[in-house]
Amino acid sequence: MNNISDALARENKLKIMRALSFFAPFSSEELDIIIQTSNWLKFSSGDIIVKEGDNGRSFFIILQGRVCIQKKLGVSTKKTLLCLNRGQCFGEAAVVTGEPRSADAVAELETYLMRIDAEDLDKEEESLQFRSVQFKFYKIFSKILAKRLILTNDLLMKESRF
Repeated sequence: MNNISDALARENKLKIMRALSFFAPFSSEELDIIIQTSNWLKFSSGDIIVKEGDNGRSFFIILQGRVCIQKKLGVSTKKTLLCLNRGQCFGEAAVVTGEPRSADAVAELETYLMRIDAEDLDKEEESLQFRSVQFKFYKIFSKILAKRLILTNDLLMKESRF
């Protein structure tokens, strides 16, 4: 019975993943590797997923819901920097740099996430398929980080205008 249940769960996860453009570069075999190295989590509206300043080397892909990224301004004020939707990810900077979290990530409504830990992503593995998964994740991360840098530069330019 467990094998049938596991197979159904795997098929449901594959269906969810295939519906997201984030996973378009990955083959079916690579998606299986991702399923094996990920955790699927549920958060309620208002739940803090990651907290600014915390150590954490995992990233998250939004399977359903909405997550807002908030930065502390002073002691008690927070500013929402951006909100992310289904198919987007966050936490990639912590995976790449190993630095503490630079902002809070808060579920804006009931949200389902896939979490992948850096230890699992970065492990030494001989499998070419696993190496391909690593390469594709880091390629996606580099594009996301570059786009966010451009967005940040644009916001700074707007703020500096008189």
